[in-house]
Amino acid sequence: MRKMKNKVLYLLLLLAVVFSPSGCQKYELGNPSASTQADFTYTLSNNGNAPCEMTVTNKSLNAKGYSWDFGNGITSTEENPVIQIETPGIYAVKLTCTPVNDVHYNALTKTLAVNVKDPNAGLTQVLYYTTRSSSGGGAHLVILNDETPLIQDFETVTFSRPYGITADTASRKVFVSDYSLGIIYRFDADGKNPVKILDVTVPGQEIVDSPEALMVIGDKLYWGRPGGIYKCNLDGSEPEVFINTAGIRPEYPIDMQYDPEAGKIYLVNDKTDFTGGYWSVNLDGSGLTEHVLDIDGTAIEVNPETGKVYMAIYGSTPSPVTENGIYMCNIDGSSLTKIGDYGSKATWGIAIDNKREKLLWGYKISNSAPDGKIVRSNLDGSGLEDWLTDVSPHAMYISWIKL
Repeated sequence: MRKMKNKVLYLLLLLAVVFSPSGCQKYELGNPSASTQADFTYTLSNNGNAPCEMTVTNKSLNAKGYSWDFGNGITSTEENPVIQIETPGIYAVKLTCTPVNDVHYNALTKTLAVNVKDPNAGLTQVLYYTTRSSSGGGAHLVILNDETPLIQDFETVTFSRPYGITADTASRKVFVSDYSLGIIYRFDADGKNPVKILDVTVPGQEIVDSPEALMVIGDKLYWGRPGGIYKCNLDGSEPEVFINTAGIRPEYPIDMQYDPEAGKIYLVNDKTDFTGGYWSVNLDGSGLTEHVLDIDGTAIEVNPETGKVYMAIYGSTPSPVTENGIYMCNIDGSSLTKIGDYGSKATWGIAIDNKREKLLWGYKISNSAPDGKIVRSNLDGSGLEDWLTDVSPHAMYISWIKL
């Protein structure tokens, strides 16, 4: 009996110790180490079309280093890199962070699929050009591919000297100016449904007299004529002066091109009746600059990617160019060099095929007989070939457009 009492007493004492406050230990967990979380967003210039600039905004937390792989061979360790993407496609852009603390709950990587769009998807590359004939002239198109060029004629309208042509991808329209008639026509991209949108004989449209150079910038059509550069809406409404050069130089922008990246218009000024020269001007009308004095340019094309300008120049004196031909120079006018010939008559058309890295221009024997040709070369003038024969080419323009 005594042994039983002792066992009971022992058990009671043991339970008292186990369940007493002093018998429990309280463990403090403390604050966990901060984790690293990889995160970023991005924006694309040019409406997400190639080529474009990708600007990264790094939103990662608690990282001490960054490693970027843009899925196109470009890498970076900058916190907020900015890169140039030249070609369309879907790119797996991956960020890997270097953590401050080595803990199992870090999220060290993040990958986003970046879709850079093809601006020419669903579009056809087309050469538009004009011709003169004994009965007036016409406008034509050739789809650019690797086949033998096939000419498609525009619907017939009245032409005399169709010296300007351009196209607008957004509106799917082609515009043609006639120097002698003082008219600008608008066609559909396939050359159909012509509309006379400006006519010098219509009151209020006198500023379309003697139009040559044509270009579209945004939702405006621009043209050059004696006295400056003019513009209107794409339907011909609200014609107005853009740059007034009456009484100053350049007196007559005879051909011009626009570089959207630089926001500049490049032009050649007539020298037959005026002072000539190769010029540029900002899109807001400021910064009018002459880069090459005294040349008699009749056509101009600009390649912003290579920083080169191509001009058809009629040789004259006094002038730095005394021999007719196709010339190439830097955008600032330096290193002016002859790279080709254009025949016995001045050419009014020159264009760049960027897809094939080719230069095309008119080679004329006479002004209105179909005894000329459009020739094609590499961008440095080498590899010359007769591309389209038995034509009388004048203005020309290459466009990606939906037919």
